[in-house]
Amino acid sequence: MDDMSVSQNFITDKTLVQKLLNQTAINGTDTVLEIGAGKGIITKELAKKCKDVIAVEIDPVLIQQLNTNLRECPNVKLINNDFLTMELPANEFKVFSNIPFNFTSRIMNKLFFETRFPEAAYLIMQNEAADIYLGKPRETQKSLLLKPLFELSVFHKFSKSDFYPIPRVDIEMLEIQKRAEETMSDFEYADYKNFIVYGTGQSKLTLKQNLNKIFTGEQFFRLSQNLGFNKEAKPLDLSFEHWLGLFKYFQTGVSEEKKLIVKNSFDKHVVVQSGYKKRFKTRSHK
Repeated sequence: MDDMSVSQNFITDKTLVQKLLNQTAINGTDTVLEIGAGKGIITKELAKKCKDVIAVEIDPVLIQQLNTNLRECPNVKLINNDFLTMELPANEFKVFSNIPFNFTSRIMNKLFFETRFPEAAYLIMQNEAADIYLGKPRETQKSLLLKPLFELSVFHKFSKSDFYPIPRVDIEMLEIQKRAEETMSDFEYADYKNFIVYGTGQSKLTLKQNLNKIFTGEQFFRLSQNLGFNKEAKPLDLSFEHWLGLFKYFQTGVSEEKKLIVKNSFDKHVVVQSGYKKRFKTRSHK
């Protein structure tokens, strides 16, 4: 049994799916992407709720079943492909998916850190993974990268009996909504991503050591006092608001030469991450 055969837990109750969908911001004008359609329990309910459904499933056997199960759903487009290698929709879209847990990080990276991202996403995942993106109990690199553009919250906490096979872990649905008001421009966000990856990705013990090529000792001490964090703090001891304050000062208070130090940090990080991507696929329970 490979890792994918135990990474997918399927919702079997369509009434639960209906209840969840009715509480979302998904409406009749939306295009909704579903990643890993399985046998189509979620897909059918999505088809009733929104304008168009793009349902991705890599398993050719399941695609045959889906073609049969969804023959009365003309607004569903089935794609037999690996989600991680396909293009995202060119127009605005939302996401509602029960994703394979072993591929959460790679799916999130594709949805939110590549060429385009959804207006809103509702993703079922292990609660430990949800906490990483929520920044609980403290911020993570991933939560810091998401928060300027998105508001994140736990949308629903599931019972283990809602799934088959019954999972050993707790499962939640994470809601990720695009912020109504932008906190920074696209250009600023590109610089912010570089700054966050550089500041959190160094191997030094403290934030001061990580940023000693960017801020002078006096600048860092003043920032710690003004923003209200311990000058001996580790990078992820700081809140999103602390990091936002550091970035704002970085934009105006350091030289262009020092800004070059963090340039392309995010892109280099992506290249390193892509070096160990695995093939994405879903499995159906029997």
